Amino acid sequence: MKTKETVSLCMIVKDEEDCLLAAIQSVQDLTDEVIIIDTGSIDSTPQLALAAGAKLFKLDWTADFSLARNFALKQASSDWILFLDADEVLEPIVPEIFNKLLNNVHIEGYFLRIKNILGPTLGESYDEVVRLFRNRPIYQFEGAIHEQIAPSILRANNGSSLASALLTLNHFGYLSNRLQSKEKFSRNCNILFEELDKNPSNPFLHYCLGLEYYQRDFITEGLQHLTKAITRMSGNEGYFEDILHNIAFGYLRLEETIKLIDFLSQAMVMYPDQSDFLFLRGNAYLSQANYHEAAEDFNHLLEILGTRTSKSNSDNAKNISYTFLTLALKEIQFCSLALKRQALEPMHSKAKNKINGALKEAFLFFIQRK
Repeated sequence: MKTKETVSLCMIVKDEEDCLLAAIQSVQDLTDEVIIIDTGSIDSTPQLALAAGAKLFKLDWTADFSLARNFALKQASSDWILFLDADEVLEPIVPEIFNKLLNNVHIEGYFLRIKNILGPTLGESYDEVVRLFRNRPIYQFEGAIHEQIAPSILRANNGSSLASALLTLNHFGYLSNRLQSKEKFSRNCNILFEELDKNPSNPFLHYCLGLEYYQRDFITEGLQHLTKAITRMSGNEGYFEDILHNIAFGYLRLEETIKLIDFLSQAMVMYPDQSDFLFLRGNAYLSQANYHEAAEDFNHLLEILGTRTSKSNSDNAKNISYTFLTLALKEIQFCSLALKRQALEPMHSKAKNKINGALKEAFLFFIQRK
């Protein structure tokens, strides 16, 4: 009788000598074999892989990530596949908990949480991607870039059999030094535009292009692609809420406050209790001297935060929200008194600049805590 499910770690690499071993070591107690597909390294990556006990295979690069990943699947012999990029590290997990995931007979694959480390200014962002799944020939990756295996698994199982696992991969590939050294921006954009030529209405490709431009701080171009993406989406996509956050971020960075308010108001028709949206819109109202609307959003936000059990982040969010609510209420009181005196004056420009600065800082705080 079989007592333990086995796992193959699969990786596609090229010139990853600075991070390869950290990735492998982060999962060495959870995996039974390591499959490395090298697409043309000229550094010591192949030697490091072999020294770590990996099975090394060479593959000519064809600008198709799915082809490379599916080639790796053919080499794997374990019951399960765990895919990591070389610039990712799995956060520690107790092996017994990991094995419990593998022994669930009703699940064919798991979404893992990807924590993108963006640097000291932007903080972190998060995605969920299927990276742990059963090794079945019918399961194949799709898409030349930002490739996905979830559609293949869902089709084979009538739209079910996937679940989320409490596993987090720390991804360092978006740090500026790695973006420059790996020339990811040019490579990824070239692939994405080639794919768009074949499928110009694909929202996921526009979404990916938008994020690529954001990473290089080309906010206007990124926002254009994100806007194109959302007009082609149904609202049921797994990345729909994330694209809403990123569009709001674009309007914030471009200081288009009125567009930000209008967009968030539309987004909150679908997500009326989304705390980040409430916080952003409340601050945007505040910066426009719409104090009553700002107070309503902050009051609603505090009601929502009061129902959450998270301690540190939730407490910080409450404290910040109380601060802005107090400011809004004080401004309401000031305006009321000024009206009575027939001497209402617009908010001083210095105060507006201070609030706008606080708005940007507050947004960064909220996206980092997610």
